[in-house]
Amino acid sequence: MAGAFFFVLAYVIFMAADAARYSYARGLFGATRGAVIDRTVAFNDGVRRYFVVNATFGAIVAAVDGFALWLLGVPAPAVWAILAFVTNFIPNIGFVLGLIPPAVLALVVGGWPLALAVVAVYCVVNVVLQVLVQPKFVADTVNLSLTLSFASVVFWTFVIGPLGAILAIPLTLLVRALVLEPDPGAGWLRWLSGDPAARDPEPPAVEPVPDEVAPTA
Repeated sequence: MAGAFFFVLAYVIFMAADAARYSYARGLFGATRGAVIDRTVAFNDGVRRYFVVNATFGAIVAAVDGFALWLLGVPAPAVWAILAFVTNFIPNIGFVLGLIPPAVLALVVGGWPLALAVVAVYCVVNVVLQVLVQPKFVADTVNLSLTLSFASVVFWTFVIGPLGAILAIPLTLLVRALVLEPDPGAGWLRWLSGDPAARDPEPPAVEPVPDEVAPTA
């Protein structure tokens, strides 16, 4: 858990540091690489906003979960609060992964009543915030559809393992920036992915052919 948290934190810090370079890159390479620079800047901005939204919701969820576990008498509530914060970066299913360890521990130390109380707290707090509210904010922040954000978790977890669940949204944004956005004919696919600005390219204007002028005598 600590390793995954450090990886995400380092990723955000390095990305923010590199993003500062793009402020003057347009003046150097804008004539030939302007579109690539714009896509890179948009990708960096989207990922930063994504992590800000997730960190904000994660802090709220962690504080509420930790306080509730402390009131219920579950051992090590701070540890489970940190786990809730980290798993909040996993879209849609993160709260389930953060619920299992404290629920099992509550079952061991307090039996079924305490375990059911922990499940009830997580369902009220985490389901409302992480499943109903947060995905909408994330989708609006990075312009990804809810279906694609969920499918990306499954796909990237299968490709690179558990860390793929945490980096699913940034990796999906990167693929879209590299594959779909440079293709002028991929407007339909970009729209399906959640990009509201996606449009088909305008057809080239056809200049009218002037009528032949009849020769004068």
